[in-house]
Amino acid sequence: MLATALLLAAPMLLQADETVKDFRRFYKKEKDPLAKTELIHSLEGIEDPGVSQVLMPLLDDKDPLQVEASLKVLAKLKDASSRVPMMEPLIEGKPTSLIAPILQCAANAGWEEFAPLAQPYLVDKDDTVRLWAITLIGTGGYIDALPDVALMVTEDDHPLVRAAAVQTLIVRGKGREEICGPPLVAALKDESISVSTAACIGLRTVRLKDSIGPLVEIFQNGEGRIMEEVWPTLVALTDEPFGPDAEMWAKWWGRVEANYTLLTDAEINTRKAARTASNAQYTLPSKEATFMGVDTSSRQIVFVIDVSGSMEEEVTSRDSFRERGFTKFRKLDIVKEELSRSIDQLGRNVYFNVYSFATQVEPWRKKPVPANALNKRSAMAWVGKLKPIGGGQASQRASAGLRGSSGLEDGRTNTYAALLAGLGIEGDPKKRGPVTEAAAADPKDVADTMFFLSDGKPTVGELVDTEDILQSINSLNRFRKVVIHTIAIGDFTSSFIKQLAMDNGGVFVDLGR
Repeated sequence: MLATALLLAAPMLLQADETVKDFRRFYKKEKDPLAKTELIHSLEGIEDPGVSQVLMPLLDDKDPLQVEASLKVLAKLKDASSRVPMMEPLIEGKPTSLIAPILQCAANAGWEEFAPLAQPYLVDKDDTVRLWAITLIGTGGYIDALPDVALMVTEDDHPLVRAAAVQTLIVRGKGREEICGPPLVAALKDESISVSTAACIGLRTVRLKDSIGPLVEIFQNGEGRIMEEVWPTLVALTDEPFGPDAEMWAKWWGRVEANYTLLTDAEINTRKAARTASNAQYTLPSKEATFMGVDTSSRQIVFVIDVSGSMEEEVTSRDSFRERGFTKFRKLDIVKEELSRSIDQLGRNVYFNVYSFATQVEPWRKKPVPANALNKRSAMAWVGKLKPIGGGQASQRASAGLRGSSGLEDGRTNTYAALLAGLGIEGDPKKRGPVTEAAAADPKDVADTMFFLSDGKPTVGELVDTEDILQSINSLNRFRKVVIHTIAIGDFTSSFIKQLAMDNGGVFVDLGR
């Protein structure tokens, strides 16, 4: 039986060896970046150590396309023997430039045999190395390293590394609450909203009695986006049918704390089955802002608004918009009216910014500013002057043979650039990664909640394919945890921005045609 299997496998191994040899020969000669990417993808599905050997050096390539393609192909290696060459750099600790991408690849694929090799890198000086080492320990299930990860939740100096540590404790914390629970409770007070909010949500899985008191205290005295998550977490822990009333929760906890025993998962499920649907409804305890019907208690907000040429068009369902109080029916006029109203109603403790985008992205301010009377008035004036770029007048000039000066090219939809601006990570693509300067900045300088409005699919930019944009934004936002609410207006297939909201903890709103 074994001999037969080896005979059957021999042609496949021979084919793999020959393909790898061909790759070495043709990749060196190829100059076109896209063609090189295609050559890399040609190695998909080949189980052979040679694939690791030829693609590993490309993880340090200057071209992000080659790096991304190599990561994708390597992550699909199913046979542990095919991945063996990638273990040597982790064991030897060199070349140092390959450590982070190999850890990332192993983390994304969940390679269990690589997870123990990640533990020494938890103390590495490089933020990105520590982040992927922590993540690999979680996805690879290396339980022995959890105490070290638990310490990093409160002791690491980079917020996204702490956020990654929180996520690993959540992934592996069920049944290990004594190790993973206390750091999550401590993280509720983290200065980074990404860390504190992730910890709050994680306590629904890693359930701990000692978390109830701190959560009740936050419910009474806290602020910002975490307030959207505290009540659902308290209900998940206790299954008490209290409304969004912090004082009621505080009085209840004062009465029962001394003798309270945390309900088991089975008891929670039994109670849920018996409870009416109305008791299970969650609403926000407070709001600092609302836009197009979406409320948020966040205090760091960014609005990203489409002003491409098609925003000059009028909506077709006028009656629907008229019933909502609108008197103008051009898409951008509707958006400007609602956005101005939202800015005017911002809470005084909110920091905010506004971006408009078509082919280019234009900020109102370089960074978020306080929502005081002067800044709100200035922002509303700026919004009031927004015009569709490359609209009807540009089309008329183009039809007269003046396309070069018509503005049509300026009025296309650069969705990807707009989303990057909203996340605060614009700039050189080669420098984008899970850990950036923006991630370590003052929380007031980077929004934790984005409202993104568009009336069409991407048509220009670094990335145009919607699947590519989703994958990139989800990757960049994996540890930042910026909530992205999306709003569609007009007659177009909105499945892309609906998925964008679903993937990033947001709400999708379809305003209508």
